[in-house]
Amino acid sequence: MNKLLKVLMSMLLITGLTVFIGCEDDDDVDITYDSFDIQTVMSLTAGADANAEIVRMVPGSDDQAVFVSSAISRLTVIDYTSSSFSFGATYDLDPGSATAEMTSIDVSPVMDGENYVAVCVAETDCAPGKIMFVKLSDGTIVKEVTVGYNPDGTAFTKNGTHLIVACEDDREDRPCKPTDRLGGSFSIIDLTNGVANATLAQDYLVNWDDESEPEHCETSSNGTVVVSVQETSQIVIFNVADVPLEASDLTIVDLPDDGASGDDAIEAEPDGLFISPDGTMALISNERNGTFQMMSLPDGALYGNPYIVEQDIPAPPYNIDARAAKKRTEPEECSLVEQDGKLYAVFALQESHGVIVYDVTDPANPVFDSIAEAGIDVANDTGMEKSTIGSEGLGMHRTNGIAFSANEREGSITMFTAAWARE
Repeated sequence: MNKLLKVLMSMLLITGLTVFIGCEDDDDVDITYDSFDIQTVMSLTAGADANAEIVRMVPGSDDQAVFVSSAISRLTVIDYTSSSFSFGATYDLDPGSATAEMTSIDVSPVMDGENYVAVCVAETDCAPGKIMFVKLSDGTIVKEVTVGYNPDGTAFTKNGTHLIVACEDDREDRPCKPTDRLGGSFSIIDLTNGVANATLAQDYLVNWDDESEPEHCETSSNGTVVVSVQETSQIVIFNVADVPLEASDLTIVDLPDDGASGDDAIEAEPDGLFISPDGTMALISNERNGTFQMMSLPDGALYGNPYIVEQDIPAPPYNIDARAAKKRTEPEECSLVEQDGKLYAVFALQESHGVIVYDVTDPANPVFDSIAEAGIDVANDTGMEKSTIGSEGLGMHRTNGIAFSANEREGSITMFTAAWARE
């Protein structure tokens, strides 16, 4: 009887251990997400007259972002969890003159234990612009570097060796621009000796047309850079390893119009850009005709036809500017994020107070995934004219499923989550 009891006890112990291990295995089973399923979490005001314009995630962090309020020259840190956010440290910066305005930012990878914010400062009197390098930890301006005219977008290389600056030099915004100065430029700042010793490596003129004006830029981990040249509907591709650049180092891609027939065709005028995590594709958002397109890198081959965003927007509640055929939704800043073998494209829609998501795993055949509202006073942004919210900036974390939009006209920040951020 004792032997039988011992056998039974042993069997129970073994069975119990097996059940315990099984429960542990169940807890560790990865959930596979088959859609992005974007949802709005909350919005906060940054000040109606502050122009909260561009927002960026902080590289190396899972709980911080930062945005610029261009009208009041202010940087504000966002502290967030998976379910809420608040405004943290605030830095009021001196752009250096009464005619200067802060237009855009990017945040560096961690360098010597510090993230740096590159702040684009444009001079409204048509003087050259500059970049202010600001320590994110305390708001100290550690270096200023003069660049081209009217810097309007910037991006650090992923290894922190350079900063690329798109200098728009737009005559429409700056009537004081001389008639003999064509186009704009992109400036390349060398950071290899540290941010405090940053120097201008090259200001490459994009002057092949009166309106060849760079708008935005993005970089990849292999050094590839893409620059949107808005009014001439072009993308410029180069590699930072080739600096100083010559014309032969550039690939210039002409973007197609929206495909309408005859005089109804609308040019692309690209704005936002993003490069896929593996560096093989770029996402292009075309603000004038409301389309987007995927591009192969570094060759610049286009996948499929321009995809029209408007067809997937349920209006109402989303505003669509009905004053003209152009800029009815105005996709602005964008991002690409991978999850469970799928690649998603995320866009801020300036005229439709929303952030919209597409599955672009097949880059030639995008599939609509989801859309969520941005802004605070959404209920009153329904006049079918220029949006009073104006969702322009977009920051998307590469892995944790958190995104923010900067809503320039309303002066607010909205937080969003992907499905995997809500588990």
